[in-house]
Amino acid sequence: MRLHAEGLIYRGKRLVNWDPVLLTALSDLEVQAQEEDGQLWHVRYPLADGAGQLVVATTRPETILGDAAVAVHPQDPRYQELIGRQVLVPLADRAVPVIADAYVDPAFGTGCLKVTPAHDFNDYDIGQRHHLPLINIFTPRRHARRHRTAAFPRTRALRGPQTRAGGTRGRRTHRARRQAPAGSAARGIAAARCSSLISPTSGS
Repeated sequence: MRLHAEGLIYRGKRLVNWDPVLLTALSDLEVQAQEEDGQLWHVRYPLADGAGQLVVATTRPETILGDAAVAVHPQDPRYQELIGRQVLVPLADRAVPVIADAYVDPAFGTGCLKVTPAHDFNDYDIGQRHHLPLINIFTPRRHARRHRTAAFPRTRALRGPQTRAGGTRGRRTHRARRQAPAGSAARGIAAARCSSLISPTSGS
């Protein structure tokens, strides 16, 4: 009780290193990071008011349905007038805000970062700063799942026509990574696929 009163022990949702085979959390010391060839996907996020679009470059299209915001650098002149407006998450047609955060690298990709607080440690930090919801789109076995949250109780992200368009429900993450852009392309929102790059992955 004393440690809790002093703020040394607290309760809350935090990201962990998760092993989908052993179904347990791993400490940072137990994780071996490795690099693999990846792809940089460009995906269109239409403005909610229909007045245009943002193009987001991402190496993890399989997490699109967990997006809680799109972030730009606060000093990037290309996007100043879009800060505070809303865009629609591809495949889900769910409105999320365009936010300004200094973590974004304007020189990487298009300078627009999709923020998925439940599936990336850096995105989690951004989410905490901007009070974004955690939208977990994977099961403990690392399959894409039907999803519903208190923040978005009526989301269509992984059911009905939206599921068939994206083709991600029930897929393992690496298969979903291939299927999500294909679903986006089918709906005319996948802008481009670039050459190979190095992206981090866990060693478990």
